[in-house]
Amino acid sequence: MLTGYSEPPGQPMNSRETLRYRCGMAGEQGEARRLRPRRWVLAALAVAVVAIPVVIGVVISLLAPGAGTAPTAATTAGFTPVAPSATPRAPARVVASDTLPVPDGPGAIVALLTHPTTLRATPGGPALARLSTRTQFGSPETVLVVRHVGRWLGVVATEAGNDRLGWVSLGAVTLARISWELKVSLAQRRLTVLEAGRVIHRYTVAIGQPGAPTPPGRFAVTDRLSTGTDTGPYGCCILALSARSPHAIQGWDGGDRIAIHSTPEVGSIGQAASHGCVRVTLAEGRWLLSHIPLGTPTLISS
Repeated sequence: MLTGYSEPPGQPMNSRETLRYRCGMAGEQGEARRLRPRRWVLAALAVAVVAIPVVIGVVISLLAPGAGTAPTAATTAGFTPVAPSATPRAPARVVASDTLPVPDGPGAIVALLTHPTTLRATPGGPALARLSTRTQFGSPETVLVVRHVGRWLGVVATEAGNDRLGWVSLGAVTLARISWELKVSLAQRRLTVLEAGRVIHRYTVAIGQPGAPTPPGRFAVTDRLSTGTDTGPYGCCILALSARSPHAIQGWDGGDRIAIHSTPEVGSIGQAASHGCVRVTLAEGRWLLSHIPLGTPTLISS
């Protein structure tokens, strides 16, 4: 017996007509129930067609490099560390005593980090920073050694600050000697390049303007960088130094780092015109990049 249906309005029907009517009603309602899910599916597909491009756009924006960060005026993304053209020259005889395990002879001692280590304020003292085997620019971490106390080395490092020593364990480095030296006279606006105490070149340079002076002190070359272009603000070539400026250098990711770099603005050479860096010509920058090794002591005097 079929239930849930009433007789149609109008005149009464016989039993066969009633059965036919009720079956017809049941078939229509069953068909409606079968179609209803299809309508929902179509509606869901319509929503998905609209929503999918939006979702894809959001995902792409989140995965894109630099998503969520403001663009900068210039970065060091194009700077490429340049490997030394030759290893530092070193005499064959090694000192056999309680002194440093480094070849004897003239020249500055440099330490190449062989594994990450802590830079300390004093021998075995408070930590200043954690040093990796690579600098922020990707060069091998190489520091200038100026003191030696037991198993500790007093080094010139960016993280220690201007004219301050940091200390690293002797067990974290390998040592070598280099014969090069750079001297910058701010008063004369001159860069002097020496090898084994002999003057090789003297270059007239641009120095920091009065509002952004080049800091004096004892520093070292930390990075040898190629920009890949002659026309940018740093020309072709950069020797980054351990020196820090009291202010951030506008327009690059080095923050407050000072460098000796080339410039296409030849009119600035000999002037107090930079943001604190020392500028040389493009040709001079190329020569420096091809000759000056990491760790080279750099004395900037007023």
